[in-house]
Amino acid sequence: MKYAKRIGAALLVLGVIFAAGIAYAAWTSSGTGSGSAKAATAQALGTVSADVTTIAAADKLYPGQTNGKAVIKITNPNPYPVRITGVSFDTGSYVSSDQAANCTDAPATAHPTGVTFNNQSALTLDVPANSAGTQFTLPAGSVSMDNTSDTLCQGTVFTIPVTLSGNSNA
Repeated sequence: MKYAKRIGAALLVLGVIFAAGIAYAAWTSSGTGSGSAKAATAQALGTVSADVTTIAAADKLYPGQTNGKAVIKITNPNPYPVRITGVSFDTGSYVSSDQAANCTDAPATAHPTGVTFNNQSALTLDVPANSAGTQFTLPAGSVSMDNTSDTLCQGTVFTIPVTLSGNSNA
C-alpha cells in the first residue's frame, strides 16, 4: 500500500507537469507573414525672402567685389528634417533687383546687375521638419559683382534664383 501511495503521488505530480506543459504549449505559438508600411511623398523645398540686413558691410556687393555673401531662407514642408548639400544658380533665370528694370539681368536690359552667383557644394544646411523658413548665410565668395554693374544698382537688394539639392536628415 505504501508503494501504491507513492506511485499514485508520483503519477499525480507527472499529471500536473503534463497538464502544465499542455497549457503552456496551447498558449505559445509562432509563425511567419508580412506587414505593410507606406512611404511619404517628398514635398518640394522652397525659398522665401531672407533678411539681408544680416550681411556685414564687408560682405556686401560693390563693383569688383568677388568675396560677397548671400543669404537664403529655406522652407521645408516635409514631416522630416532635410540637409541641404548644394545651392546652385537656376540656369534659364536671371538676377533681378528691387529696382526693377533699372537694375536687372533680364534679357535685352540696358542696365545689367553684374551679379554672379557661384554655385555652392559640400554644404551642411540643416532645415527642420515643417519649417516655414530657416535662414542661412552662404560662405564668402558665394556671390560677386563685376565692374559692369550699373550705378543704379547701388543699395539694391538682388534676388538670385537658385536650385537646392539635399536629402532627408532624420
